[in-house]
Amino acid sequence: MGKAKLTRRDFIKGAGLTGVAAAGTLALAPALTSGQAVADEVAQDRMSMYVEALGGDATMLPMLPAECPGPRGPIAFEDREIADSEITSTEETDVLVVGAGIGGLIGTLKAADLGANVVALEKMTEGRASWESFGAVGARFQVEQKLDIDPAQLKDEILRAADWRVDPQTIESYISHSGEVADFWQDQMDKVNSGIEMYKFDQAPNYNGFPVIDSYVNFKLPEGTSKTWLFGLYVCEALRDAVATYDTAEIRYSTPAVQLIREDGGRVTGAIAKTADGSYIRINASKGVLLATGGYDANPEMMQAWIRPEDYQYSSWWNPSWGTTGDGHMMGLKVGADMDSLPHAVMNFSNATPGTFVEKRVYFPGPMNYGIIVNEEGKRFVNENNPRQYVSNCVNVQMRRGHTCYSIWNQEIFGDKFEQVPTAEDQVALDEAKGFLFRADTLDELAEKAGIDAEGLKDTVARYNKAFEDGLEREEEFYRYTGNNVPISDQGPFYALLSTSVVLATVSGLTIDGNANVLDRAGKPIEGLYATGNASGNFYSGNYPRHIPGTSVGRAATFGYVAAMHMLEGGN
Repeated sequence: MGKAKLTRRDFIKGAGLTGVAAAGTLALAPALTSGQAVADEVAQDRMSMYVEALGGDATMLPMLPAECPGPRGPIAFEDREIADSEITSTEETDVLVVGAGIGGLIGTLKAADLGANVVALEKMTEGRASWESFGAVGARFQVEQKLDIDPAQLKDEILRAADWRVDPQTIESYISHSGEVADFWQDQMDKVNSGIEMYKFDQAPNYNGFPVIDSYVNFKLPEGTSKTWLFGLYVCEALRDAVATYDTAEIRYSTPAVQLIREDGGRVTGAIAKTADGSYIRINASKGVLLATGGYDANPEMMQAWIRPEDYQYSSWWNPSWGTTGDGHMMGLKVGADMDSLPHAVMNFSNATPGTFVEKRVYFPGPMNYGIIVNEEGKRFVNENNPRQYVSNCVNVQMRRGHTCYSIWNQEIFGDKFEQVPTAEDQVALDEAKGFLFRADTLDELAEKAGIDAEGLKDTVARYNKAFEDGLEREEEFYRYTGNNVPISDQGPFYALLSTSVVLATVSGLTIDGNANVLDRAGKPIEGLYATGNASGNFYSGNYPRHIPGTSVGRAATFGYVAAMHMLEGGN
């Protein structure tokens, strides 16, 4: 009797995946009527598709299945043959942009500015715009302020953060074009009289061996405009207004692209999209297609297939737009694109509770900068001033070992937040009501309320404080610098905040070159196909490096711009 062949589908089903699906079914899947068992079967089939996405020659990377607590967004990609008879109309354009977040908006604007006809498709009612800042080198305002940014140092640090697992040409392209992109970006906002101005964001010194590079850019908004630190909401609104100034450009919302068009291994010539009424249209793009669809943090099965379990299993989620379901990844793979090696990198930070990000204006910066982090035994396990992705990883290790983590501080560290932030007291009370936050007049009482070993906590606090009493430059347990920190005095009340990691995005994707051209598995550009932002790869490995802030939005904007230039001026 011959041996039965073990397929990837068998592997997934045999691994005991039942139960990994979150409540509800995948958007765009057939209507399900037979309960959770059927929903689990659909999730298994979907995960099997992602495991098999690289084709029959791909190796398996066995990992224990883990529940993914993230959101489930609407999936647009369709892995089937769409017959010509289903296409209700065909359109012609020069440039097709898939996704209207920051990468898609800059790509659309640059293509239109170069005189092209541009159609941008957005699956959701609005492109993702919840971000704070970006990175650039050589922008006008940076030159005017005489900011001394060493491109070689920035390149070296980005490569170091990726463990040198990426091709330097993408990093070089980002660094060499990002200043030009920032200037174009500012010009577009000025065109619509947004009143938004770019400026250098001052970073605190870093005493953990990571350089502070002045490429971090933030935005000044008109007086009274901002009600949130997520300035991207206002910036993208201004850029959408700028798109409307071009007669040759349009953005269509609630219109997802579902497949790319590439015949016989040749050029990508366009895409098939689905309109709001459910009909299919074909859009031919003579100059090229730009995938700007974001990551896949709202696709639990894709997370399970391509991400380390510990990078999501114990995390809370922060996803203000559930459109990030990996459509661009799958559309690219379907036409022969290469992709970053697995496991993929995530943008995961500390400064979170079991619900989501902490309320930044209340807890960060402040208590979560100057306090300590312990487990339920009262033991520290990390230098709390490390970049957030590394603290996040340490929290994940503790939780994987069955521990619970807490941020600890006292009222002196909290300072005058209750006076500074009108909503602070309400936020603290809300977190107490949720069981996320505990406060007490003594460490013993705090430990009892939070479920922490009291003797362990008191001993840890005493040893931490002794470094300050002894005038040490570095405390002896985790080498934390004392010069910009403070001890936890005996002045109550004391606070313990349940602390987890938070997933913001996945940041690995289709392999691109310095022109943002998507590469095939032989390393050759696929003519007519480009990618940017979290749909693209060849930039990160392991984690998003928060100690080099701004590269995520910076690369999205830069490669959207570079893609448009290469489509229209690069001889493609």
